[in-house]
Amino acid sequence: MDRPSYGYSADDAPPPPDGPDGLPQGQPVCPRHPDRVSYVRCKRCDRPACPDCQRPTDVGVLCVDCERELAREQASTRPRTAMGGRMGSGAPVVTYTLIGLCVLAFVGQTLAPQIVEQWGIFAPFRALVMPWTFLTAGFLHGGVLHLALNMYALWIMGQFLEKTLGPARFAALFLVSVLGGHTAVYVLADPMGASWITGTVGASGGVFGLFAAAFIVNRRMGGQVAQIGVLIVLNLLITFTVPNISWQGHLGGLVLGAALTAGMYALRPKAAPGTDRQALARRSSLVHGALVVAAVVLCVALVVAKALLALGG
Repeated sequence: MDRPSYGYSADDAPPPPDGPDGLPQGQPVCPRHPDRVSYVRCKRCDRPACPDCQRPTDVGVLCVDCERELAREQASTRPRTAMGGRMGSGAPVVTYTLIGLCVLAFVGQTLAPQIVEQWGIFAPFRALVMPWTFLTAGFLHGGVLHLALNMYALWIMGQFLEKTLGPARFAALFLVSVLGGHTAVYVLADPMGASWITGTVGASGGVFGLFAAAFIVNRRMGGQVAQIGVLIVLNLLITFTVPNISWQGHLGGLVLGAALTAGMYALRPKAAPGTDRQALARRSSLVHGALVVAAVVLCVALVVAKALLALGG
């Protein structure tokens, strides 16, 4: 009966030390360190591995090269999202984080309204000197009901989209939609009217961007789109019929969110049999990152154009 070698080979018994450099002739040496004799062999490739190149595992010792190759193989077969990103851990962490930030900002509005609202609310007349308000205003709200409705919508949409798009793309989609909403408010505001000095708050622009993304994702994945379509129509009806609602912000978030999601789907690299999925995922990240940057640049260009027109007028 053969006895297990546990990484050793009977053929590796050391002959007399008569080789060059003081090493026994015919001794097994580590491929990465030829000056080191090793009687421990990799269980995968059967090559000698010195102590620095040994990687203990449950099935025996692997060399450092085999360990890296196995890690690449496992990464290439790891489940990925519809956009090619890594699957999340299960819990919608980004969704919970965004909700937590909105709640925390509302607590700040309650405890120190003069500070939080003065520095966080978006208003076209001061937007250029306080550019951070293009984003910070998306985390402020006008009351408990306003906060509750937006957070419920964010929770419903976030659980689905964060898993489908991946955490990074979902976060980028929400923030770009918020930016797009306030960009629309700025571009469509009349410098000679009340809209130029009216403040705007709320995550509604980001939420409308998520509505558009959910519609596109469901349509591309062959799912039902009737419910989300009705939801978008109803929210648009409320937007244009109820007073004191920024229809510009809602419409801007909806349009830019839809454009970004559609662009991500249209430009995602297509997988083919035998394709290195890890390299494909990296390419997808670069392409989608470029789309996000392009969306931000577009918003900046629109703001600059509007500012020049306002000054010229």
